[in-house]
Amino acid sequence: MDHRFPHLGEVVTVPEADYCYGAGPLRLRLTEEPVGLDHPRIEWVELTGVELRPDGAEAGGGRTRRALVRVAALRRGAAGEPR
Repeated sequence: MDHRFPHLGEVVTVPEADYCYGAGPLRLRLTEEPVGLDHPRIEWVELTGVELRPDGAEAGGGRTRRALVRVAALRRGAAGEPR
């Protein structure tokens, strides 16, 4: 399995069930490099980025958002599924 994870500047889409807290999928353009993704036993990681609307425009005036995300969801994305 390819363990390529998202990096600074990339856009990730996380299903509602895989992050705390919000409604619907979360789209973030990462503004900080995620830390700890390569640790084999970590289950959750904090992502920091600018939230994007479905049309790709910045939501909330471009404010930075932090979200607690399941690493498994990012691994699924690394395997070729939307992330």
